[in-house]
Amino acid sequence: MTARNIGACVSARLLSAALLCVGTANVLAADVADPTPITVSEVVSTSMAPTIPAAGTVFSRNEAQITAGMAGRLRHVAEPGDYVEAGAPVAAFDCEMLKLQRERLVAESERAKINYDTLVNEVRRLESVRESNVIAAIQLDRTSADRDLASGDLRIAQIAIRETDNQLSRCSVRAPFSGVVTQRLRNAGEDVERSTVLAAMTDTEHLEVRAAVPIRYLPRMRANTQAEVWLNDIHIEARVRKIVPAANSQSQTFEVRLDLPAEAPRLVAAGQLVSVNLPLSGNVALTVPRDSVILREEGAFVMRINGEAKAERVAVQVREASGDQIAVLGELQSGDRVAVRGAESLQEGELIAVQAGT
Repeated sequence: MTARNIGACVSARLLSAALLCVGTANVLAADVADPTPITVSEVVSTSMAPTIPAAGTVFSRNEAQITAGMAGRLRHVAEPGDYVEAGAPVAAFDCEMLKLQRERLVAESERAKINYDTLVNEVRRLESVRESNVIAAIQLDRTSADRDLASGDLRIAQIAIRETDNQLSRCSVRAPFSGVVTQRLRNAGEDVERSTVLAAMTDTEHLEVRAAVPIRYLPRMRANTQAEVWLNDIHIEARVRKIVPAANSQSQTFEVRLDLPAEAPRLVAAGQLVSVNLPLSGNVALTVPRDSVILREEGAFVMRINGEAKAERVAVQVREASGDQIAVLGELQSGDRVAVRGAESLQEGELIAVQAGT
């Protein structure tokens, strides 16, 4: 072998050795690469008292149809928009004939009273002379019967007056509560029958929200709890007053009624649609931060950090949320550490470096 060939062979071997060293160094560098920095949080077992959103509508606590209590001709009916105090007239009838009838009945009653008093005195006089046999017993009996009949006539006349007074009290149809007239269905001058609807009223000062809630939340709904009502940027605190435990067969929802505070009429009106956040009763569950849950097409999961500081993928089922925490079901235990920030970029078995302060 010539010196030139020997030199070439030595150069080739030296180059191969150099490339082998570089490859080995790269592998070692990969094996000792810095672990991925992330923030972590512990799985916590706590009593969850979440809120659930629901759609609601504002209603008046008091709404009524104003009906005629008698047959007759209307003299006045309040207009839509009129505010009527409780006990004030909403409509009035022309009752001149009833007033005249009462005057006649009073006169008849006075006449019956005079007749009754006369007969009472006559009976007393006849009884005083009965022992002297001046009068026949039959005359006393007849006068006593006339007195009793006069007493009955007097009572009938007095009852007729009270009946007329009752009818006169119906001449004015009074508001059952303070509110605004929303409809006028009959006008002055019309003749109507009893029970005819004359107008409609709404109490604008006492409002409530009626919300439809999925029936599955019924066991965890409680009365006398505080809820939030939203109308665009308007926020109102409300109280859960009533829970109606009957489900709508089509929507599978039940009704929850919330009392709005006294200042609510300045912000909302009956008929407006609102959003409601309703509180549920507490339920013990495992919770993790919202940001730790990763959602994919195949389902939700979290990245748990094991004792070797490596990432493990754990499938979970997401339940209700409260603030920044969310309840989950899965193969987790209280005290487990899960990745929060940077979790989406982690791979199964990847080495983790927990950032300070987490």
